[in-house]
Amino acid sequence: MATRKRSGVSVTQFVALIVATIALSLIVDFGHKVALYRGLQREEGRLEQEIEFEKARRDYLESLEEQVQTEQFVEAWARREWKMVKPGETRVVPRFHEAPLTSQIHPQEESHPGEGSHWQEWWKLFFDRLPGT
Repeated sequence: MATRKRSGVSVTQFVALIVATIALSLIVDFGHKVALYRGLQREEGRLEQEIEFEKARRDYLESLEEQVQTEQFVEAWARREWKMVKPGETRVVPRFHEAPLTSQIHPQEESHPGEGSHWQEWWKLFFDRLPGT
């Protein structure tokens, strides 16, 4: 009878291969979990900063809410945005016009009295007439 030689893997080698595969799988999984944990830590830090920003924003808005409910703010806003005036006040809107081109070219020339100096223009704007008329 002839003895057969076994070719292949022994039970010890097979068990070692299984253990190595499981260990490698656990190491790879651990690496993924560490990366996930670090990402979650970064996200947590970002969210904590965002929470602090929103708390500061809330505090600002609460103080602004208190401020806008005061009569002084409402009056200033009405005057600025809606151009409103109190009873008895007169609203003044200055009008500007461009100076003649010649006065810009020759600034040393003086305007002649009676040609409409600035104070006369203001007088007319306030009183709808020239002084002395």
